[in-house]
Amino acid sequence: MITIHFHDTLAELLPRKITTGSIVCVNSELKASIKDVIESLGIPHPEVEKITGNGRERDFKYIAESGDCLEVFPISPKSNFLIPSLLRPDPLPAYRFVVDVNVAKLASKLRQLGFDTSYRHDCADKELAAIAGSQRRILLTRDRNLLKRSVVEFGHLVRAFDPQAQLLEVMWLYRLDDKIKPFTRCLLCNGLLSPVAKKDILQFLEPLTIKYYDSFSRCDDCRQIYWSGSHREHMSKTLNGVLAADIVQP
Repeated sequence: MITIHFHDTLAELLPRKITTGSIVCVNSELKASIKDVIESLGIPHPEVEKITGNGRERDFKYIAESGDCLEVFPISPKSNFLIPSLLRPDPLPAYRFVVDVNVAKLASKLRQLGFDTSYRHDCADKELAAIAGSQRRILLTRDRNLLKRSVVEFGHLVRAFDPQAQLLEVMWLYRLDDKIKPFTRCLLCNGLLSPVAKKDILQFLEPLTIKYYDSFSRCDDCRQIYWSGSHREHMSKTLNGVLAADIVQP
């Protein structure tokens, strides 16, 4: 038999029919990779940060043998995905995201704080996984099976249901507090915003907007126009909620 100890938040993902605790015993005759064994127990591989066994760190391809005692640790705020690790030797270039439709409102909230966040409501699972893999993005979803796709290297199974709570969860997990850049991304398409002179966009503005506002920005991609009465109001509410929650931990 193989003994596997799932630490912290990973134990919560184990089905109750297998165990009521954090330790699982698995038949060693399966001869499957530890990645496949972990996922057969309901835990997507992107949720795992480190695996150790018999005094050594193991990669996902490791095939456990009878008598092995393995320790499996979850991703956490201590994880740094910008540097290589045994499980993920090719690190992320930056913290960028792709969001599944089952946490759709999270995409808008991340964009409000300036995070590069890919989202389309009509994106199929296969395409979502491909985007996460090819564009080196963190996939955020509530779908375990989607996270189990082999092309998905970085991802998180979102636990919270409320969009604001989901945002706080992601902010805390990836330590994003010092990476916030509000008022820099389009809420509609994720494009970057640039300042634009009022005189250059008068034909696109309503009379009251022209009367009361003087500072404007425009999306470099979809050309959507923003001003303090719309864009900043939404983002300020989200930003204030994040700061008030005091979620940042060392």
